[in-house]
Amino acid sequence: MTAADQTRPSYFAADMPIPQPDRLTEPFWSGCRERRLLIQHCTVCGTYRHLPSDVCSNCQSTEYDWVESRGDGTVFTYTIVWHSVHSSTNQKIPYNVVVVQLDDCGGVLVMSNLVDCGPDDVRVGLPVELTWDDVGDDMVLYRFQRRS
Repeated sequence: MTAADQTRPSYFAADMPIPQPDRLTEPFWSGCRERRLLIQHCTVCGTYRHLPSDVCSNCQSTEYDWVESRGDGTVFTYTIVWHSVHSSTNQKIPYNVVVVQLDDCGGVLVMSNLVDCGPDDVRVGLPVELTWDDVGDDMVLYRFQRRS
């Protein structure tokens, strides 16, 4: 079993609102339920994009597919949240929000949380890998942990 196949205890409390997939994001969230990080990819110019969109920001094509990322990357930037924005985060304060630059998929940036670092341990350039967070209601979220 690889680190990307492991599931950790939920990062936030059970009452945290979960994403609501729509027509455009359903393939992404379906991939997460299968523990696969899928990134949208323009089939005309090769640009990877996240968040998913109908139109490529590089060439304005509407043609795309989905490519699976290994989920390895580095922390591109981050913030530490010190004020609760929802009751489900009350017990987690302080927590981090990281932007990870993936090693594959054109170095696309994805936002999540780093689940195994305290606020003083997060840093730009930190190597990370994918992990999964079962949050219920048939929803699995991607998170990151320090690369082993």
